[in-house]
Amino acid sequence: MSKKNQINHASRKRIHAIILLLMTFIAWAGFTGYHQWKDIKVKKAKLVELQKQEQQVAETKRELEKKVMLLQNKEYIAEMARKYYFLSKPGEFIIITPEE
Repeated sequence: MSKKNQINHASRKRIHAIILLLMTFIAWAGFTGYHQWKDIKVKKAKLVELQKQEQQVAETKRELEKKVMLLQNKEYIAEMARKYYFLSKPGEFIIITPEE
């Protein structure tokens, strides 16, 4: 072989090696990207679910805080005692009327 052919052959080998290396890298990047995309999709769905749950918990918290405020009011407690337990104030009579 002539020296020129040897140089062309060596440069072709280098080019083939570089192309093979690039193809391997691209395949690895695609494979990794696909799996990460699937993981992101699952995590986004979980995030949406957790945000809904957070809203429900916040709503429950607001309702409970409202009940706590009401239960700190003595007039409200007295009203609930009269309504549910038929307790009366001194000098007050409870009359139960039959419902039709």
